[in-house]
Amino acid sequence: MSIQFSDACKDIFKTENKWMTILGLSVSMLIPIVGPMVAIGFLLRRFARERQGNPAEDFDFNFFGDYLKMGLWPMLATLVFSLVIVPVVVLFSIAPVIIIPLAENGNETLIIITAIIGFALYFAFLALFTVFSYPIMLRSGLMMDFKSGFSWSFMKSFASKVGLSMIGYLILLSLIAMPLMIVGYFALFVGAYVVAAWMQMAMMHLVYQHYDLMVERGGEQIEINPELTKPLSTPPLPIQSRDSGNDTGG
Repeated sequence: MSIQFSDACKDIFKTENKWMTILGLSVSMLIPIVGPMVAIGFLLRRFARERQGNPAEDFDFNFFGDYLKMGLWPMLATLVFSLVIVPVVVLFSIAPVIIIPLAENGNETLIIITAIIGFALYFAFLALFTVFSYPIMLRSGLMMDFKSGFSWSFMKSFASKVGLSMIGYLILLSLIAMPLMIVGYFALFVGAYVVAAWMQMAMMHLVYQHYDLMVERGGEQIEINPELTKPLSTPPLPIQSRDSGNDTGG
């Protein structure tokens, strides 16, 4: 198979109630901490169910709590990984700032070499963070288990088989999204949220496509937790007792 970038870009617009999905993802981005969990939970469920032959689901606010439960573990796993790797990225990002003033007698060649090495290491660690954070999020999310996300064999397989492709497509998506985001800000900020929702959907679509490609190339397949893909039903409204409204006074 090959990565279908255009399918990732168009996926959010293919369902009947697409604007409800855009609204749901946009609202989720406005809610601190809980919102991103809800968005991740919804997206993991939508694409996992599609791969089981079900039609694509639109965001449903009735299932807000279900999406939150589905997005809890991948969000926590990614957060823990970030707490480990981000300090390393920050260290290499400030290293040139610290080392350059120490260059002997303002040696321009040494300054340039130091800056190039520092920035190269910085972007290398950013790339590594991207390549390893997505398989952690995907595996912990599909299995709905925090610990399962930290499978070294799965992370290594994802990075070696599809890592470079994943980075390339995410860079392409970001380059497309940046001018759209600027236009969105001029539309009373509303357009920016639509673009952000579109980018979330397209990014997760690309993650799933790369997972499919990894499996096709002999990578490890994830055992999906049935709780993630089970049909969801809206809880019935409470039935008021027939006698509850009667006047019981003497």
